[in-house]
Parts: sequence; structure tokens; C-alpha cells
Amino acid sequence: MRRITALLLAGLAALTLTGCRRGPGLLPYAREIEDMELMQTLGVDRAGEGQVEVTASSGSGDPAEGAATVVSGQAGTISAAVLGMQGEGSSYLYFGHVGQLLLGEELARQGVEPALDYILRDVETRLDTALYLVRGGTAGKAITAAGEDGSAADRLEALAEDAGLLAGSMPRTVKDALSDLYAQGATFLPAVEADEALTAAGYGILKGDRLAGWAEGDAALGVNLVLGQVDADVVELPLDGGGVAALRVVGARTSVRPVMDGGALTGLSLTCTLDANMAEGNLDLRTEEVHASLETALAQVEEARIRSALELAQELDADYLGLLRRAALARPWHKEALEGASLGALELELHVTAKLQRSYDAAR
Repeated sequence: MRRITALLLAGLAALTLTGCRRGPGLLPYAREIEDMELMQTLGVDRAGEGQVEVTASSGSGDPAEGAATVVSGQAGTISAAVLGMQGEGSSYLYFGHVGQLLLGEELARQGVEPALDYILRDVETRLDTALYLVRGGTAGKAITAAGEDGSAADRLEALAEDAGLLAGSMPRTVKDALSDLYAQGATFLPAVEADEALTAAGYGILKGDRLAGWAEGDAALGVNLVLGQVDADVVELPLDGGGVAALRVVGARTSVRPVMDGGALTGLSLTCTLDANMAEGNLDLRTEEVHASLETALAQVEEARIRSALELAQELDADYLGLLRRAALARPWHKEALEGASLGALELELHVTAKLQRSYDAAR
């Protein structure tokens, strides 16, 4: 935790310096744009004892120019590996356009702090760089596979733009990760498979700076529900008379408050309210019984998903959802009791309600 605090303070100091000094060693030398290759994606993997492998890729650019440029190098640090890659081509590799950072699973299990430290300190990289974990493979393999038909940058940008349609994925940045690790000691990052499509694969959970587990399936969907990042989640519900109704969840709001017994913290109470529309289903929502039964069924499905995310937090004893911090904001007079509390020792109460709104062909 002290290390994360030091990183944030160093970043603040660097930001203040860049506005008042242009001496050697602080900013890169000026170069003509035509002499530069703009790298957009960076991948970091563990490569043996005390070594890292760094893979960099440009965007696909104009189709007439061919596939993305992909280069890699190994060294004891990311900075040295990046510098060593400069000799692999005729152009200067510029990293000021890097928009995505991918970390391989093995490296994440060893610790992501060096990679975050590099992004924080390097003069060409930015804290708003999108951060991903590669599940079941290496960042280098994922970037190379994506570069065979386009580029990793193109695929990850499309994934981020479609996040609202993916109920179990959301973009996260280096800044998000550093802030969470400093404030709550845990965070979550979107995961992708090491295939050419960089398929979304739920979330990786970091406890401290190390990968502790994965949120997949219902648990990944539950993460988005707790944090209100749901724009178009479709839930299919079987009907008593046969057939299926499809409900589109378009919003979720979750509040968290502490549960106290005298002056002792015993648990947390979560209340989630869902907003949904009828997407498909030959039903008359003006019938109160039908309307209420659909709301109840939807609430049960989404409650199970949220419970999966909460159970993972308790199993890992990692407050990756920031529940304790949210409870402290809701009841600041209990902040002292919430600080340093262990989720694994608390009882988590959950109450979910659904509101089915009017759709195109049904009115209430």
C-alpha cells in the first residue's frame, strides 16, 4: 500500500515538472512524424527469472499499408526492453499513442506493480491507458494473433465501444487500477482471451497488485449490476404456457450501507433496483399479475448474478467492488468501523427489485 501511495505521489510530481522544464532526459527528442512508427498497444509478459518480454503493436492504419507492425524485446525492465526494440526497424517507435496495455496471466500472478509504475513514470505514456489481463495466455501471443488480420488496437477499441452492449465487461484504465489499489487494496480488470479476436473473458481480480482470481459468467454480470454499468443486458425468462419472454435490463442502481450491532460492524446491506423493458414476448403487461410475475422472475435471476460477484469478493477477501468505501460514504459516522474490515467476516445482505417499464407494444 505504501508503494502504491509513492507511485501516485511520483506521478503528481512528474505532472508538475513537465510544465516548467524541458531539459535533457525529461522529454523525448523532437522528430519528424514521417520518421516515426506510432505504437498503439503494449503487452508485458514474464520471461524467465527476473526478465520481462514486451510486445508493441501499431494500429492497422490504411489497409493498403498491410498488417500492423508488431515488435518485441526482452530485458530486466520494461524500459530497457522498450529501448532495445528501437533497433528493430528503420523508424523511431513512438509510444505516446499507446492506448491499451495488456498484461499476461503469469505476469499478473507475480504482480502488476512494475507495469503500472512504468506507465506512471514514462514521459510518453498516459494514465488513461486502457488496461487488460490476458487469460490463459500471454500478451505477446494475443497481440501477435490480433495483428494477423488488423491490429490489437482496433479490436480493443471496438471492445471498449461495445462495452455498453456487453453486460459482463467494462473498460478500466491504469488510473482506475492505481486509485482502487490505493483506496481499497483490490480492483478488477477486464480480461480477454489470447485469440485473434481478443474475446472478452470477464474480469481478473487483483488483490494487492497480484491476480487472485477470475470473475466469469454470472459473477462478471454481477459486477456490472453492482456498479450500475448495464445498458443492454437481455434476460430470457420461460413462460408458464410455453415460450420465452426476453427482458432488456437498461439500468441498475445499487446502494450499500453498513449493518451495525451496537458499535460493532456485522455486515453490509446492498439494495439494487433494476429498470427493464419488454424486448420480446406475446404478453399483455396491463395485466397486473403478469407484470408482477415478470418483475419477480427478473429480480431472482439478477440477484443470483450479484450474489456470485459478492461470494467471490468474500472468498478472496478482496473488496474489488469498493463496498466498504461506498458504505462509508453512505454512513460516514461509521467510517472508523468500516476501515480495515474484512469482507470474509461480514454478512452480506442483498435485496433486488425490478421495475418493468412500458415497451413498444405494451402499456401498463
